[in-house]
Amino acid sequence: MPKFDFNNSRYAKFFSDKTNQRFLQSFIGTEGLLYTNYGWYKTQGVKAGAPTPTAPNGIATFSVKGRDLKAAPLMDLRAPLGDSNQMDKDGLYWYTASIPDFIAPGFVETAMEREAKEQQFELFGNDADLVAAWVHTLQTQLDSADATMNFMTAQLMSKGNIDYRNIARGIQIPLHKADIPEENFTKAGEKVWSDPECKILSQMAAKEKHYREKWGYEGALVWQVTRKMFYEVILLNAEVKELIDSFKKNPLAYIATTTTAPTTRELFLAAFRDYPGVSPIEIVEERERNLTNTGDTFVQGWDDKIAVLRPSGYACEFEYTNNLDKQMFEKYGSSVITKIFAQANDGLCTVVNTTTNNGLYKEWHTDVMMSACPALTTFRNHVIVDTSTADS
Repeated sequence: MPKFDFNNSRYAKFFSDKTNQRFLQSFIGTEGLLYTNYGWYKTQGVKAGAPTPTAPNGIATFSVKGRDLKAAPLMDLRAPLGDSNQMDKDGLYWYTASIPDFIAPGFVETAMEREAKEQQFELFGNDADLVAAWVHTLQTQLDSADATMNFMTAQLMSKGNIDYRNIARGIQIPLHKADIPEENFTKAGEKVWSDPECKILSQMAAKEKHYREKWGYEGALVWQVTRKMFYEVILLNAEVKELIDSFKKNPLAYIATTTTAPTTRELFLAAFRDYPGVSPIEIVEERERNLTNTGDTFVQGWDDKIAVLRPSGYACEFEYTNNLDKQMFEKYGSSVITKIFAQANDGLCTVVNTTTNNGLYKEWHTDVMMSACPALTTFRNHVIVDTSTADS
């Protein structure tokens, strides 16, 4: 008889009968166990308050409502007891889209690999190394989900649509398009931003003034550009350098041992703080690995040439629907296959541990699925600037 029974190990319970579903969920939910990769996308939006219902055909369709920003009008002068004029109900818009399904590359353990684990446990009675290896695998799968949400959020905010063609190894289709007004797609201004003679800050101020007047809006806005755009274009721009040099010469504003101090992000922000007519600039840092059937490269959802001007705060809501695999398996699943489900990534992801047959022997699988995508809630007042094309 072995000294220790492998079936009593934590690792075995991750894959055994449904009574251990709560055990798996409790393990995954243990604070600090998994590295939480909040991802850039979580700085741009919040999870929807409720899941989108799934139709009988398996498709979950959501609607996003938006309203034009308009300044409140002056009150009407009336005679005593006079009625009000009817409020203008125009300016309410919405767009609809369906929620896509994603799955990360899966983990498969063969019967021979399981046998080696059993022998190790029966000898030492310690599954810490086994659990640690499995947690590392699961973390990689959850990181794939965060990367996917990063990519889709960056695409939606900088292009107005999500396009999954030439991305990963699954279905290759466009996903959805936000109903951004055509006039909100605009060009750089008098000169492209990369032009050494371009006055970037002046052009940004003119662009912002145009849309504020168009919307009648005096609230908070934010500019967003990629890290490369900020460091390789904006900080090297002559107008920006002139602003910083002037700031350095003001002894009441800037204290340094030398006026030749390098132009850093912090120095720019200090000099830019009181620049009139341009809202704060936020740097977007986003890059993902794109493993396809023909290559392995890195991609960005947000093109370096694109700048965005939008109302400050969250721009997105992350729509999701309940996992269809769990629903179907619990009702109609095979009696010879065991599946244990748990939620992760704030409920956007479903972890599935499966014990199944492959020919004469069993296999153990771990998969991470996600039925979620970002929706652009600021679409009516979301301005996308192509900095590489000058006004004609």
